[in-house]
Amino acid sequence: MRIEDYLQDWSYLAVFLLSALPWVESAGVVVVAIAFGLNSVLSAILAFAGNWMTVLLVVFLFDRWQRRRARKRAAGGEDVTSQDSKKGKRAHRIFVKYGLPGLSIIGPLLIGTEIAAAFGMLFKAPRRNVLIWMTVSLAFWTALFAVAAHYGITFMT
Repeated sequence: MRIEDYLQDWSYLAVFLLSALPWVESAGVVVVAIAFGLNSVLSAILAFAGNWMTVLLVVFLFDRWQRRRARKRAAGGEDVTSQDSKKGKRAHRIFVKYGLPGLSIIGPLLIGTEIAAAFGMLFKAPRRNVLIWMTVSLAFWTALFAVAAHYGITFMT
């Protein structure tokens, strides 16, 4: 095996690891990877997977923290359900129905995927919904930037 083959293998690992870093988005990493001549499809898959694993970790840790906090509040004698007003419950339902998709789609561009996922959990959106919408968003942005980079670089050369 030649040295170039080893470097290319490490490059794909770097794509995965870089996209797993907080505040480093898969959409940006995939563009850099394609610009360096790596395979577009493999780079997009690895960038998506790295970023998605970080989002998954954030969502599950945040969910665990929320459950633990709710148990402590319940054990302390506080009535957790009485704190939510009728208007508050309605606002929460509206956020989950309409706000979570918007946060998930726009969030990666404005605040980053990990922060968008944390906000979704902070607003008490169901873990499953946050994961579904963040997965859709990551797939969309990663694919869009990969296609744009692939054809943009091909057009430039």
